[in-house]
Amino acid sequence: MAFYKMEIDRERKFVEGNEANDWESIVCVKSPGHQRAGRRITKLHLDILSWNVVDFSRTMLSDIVVTDRAREILQDAKLTGFIVNRAEVVKAPARPAGSTLPKVWEFVAVGRGGLADKKSGIVKLRECAECGLVEYSAFKSGIIVDTTAYDGSDFFTVAEYPKYVLVSERAKAVIETHRLTNVALTDSTKLKWPSGVVEPR
Repeated sequence: MAFYKMEIDRERKFVEGNEANDWESIVCVKSPGHQRAGRRITKLHLDILSWNVVDFSRTMLSDIVVTDRAREILQDAKLTGFIVNRAEVVKAPARPAGSTLPKVWEFVAVGRGGLADKKSGIVKLRECAECGLVEYSAFKSGIIVDTTAYDGSDFFTVAEYPKYVLVSERAKAVIETHRLTNVALTDSTKLKWPSGVVEPR
């Protein structure tokens, strides 16, 4: 059974998060360095940056945005493990003649892959009993899914890397057959640690 990571290009910047977005603040009384943003407490507010519409986009803070076309294709194929929430467009550039503001949605993977297989080389580095922060090492052999922990969803994440959305072979086939734009799929076992990103220690 093969799995793939969704790679959404940030070079083609169709949308970006708007300043109206707000998040809960997590404060750790034990370790001030653990202060961080928690879950977003507003709906996703977006700025349209260009009229070069793409099916999949990712904001600077890793929110995934899909067009109405992409949403319909994924839902019509009865793919599992995701929900969509209507996003609020706040700003947009002047419209070209005859164009219509696209309807966009926040895409959220809700499928669960549990902890990655130990062969991925990921280990827990530390856990804060006060605020719940858990830090993991980099993966050494890509992300290998433990199929005994995986819930069978077409879109899912593993516990250690929740911003890495993984997909099933069925989802990959739908995305490629319909030629959804600005998304590539990489075999999860062949993932390399991002160049220039310091490995957690």
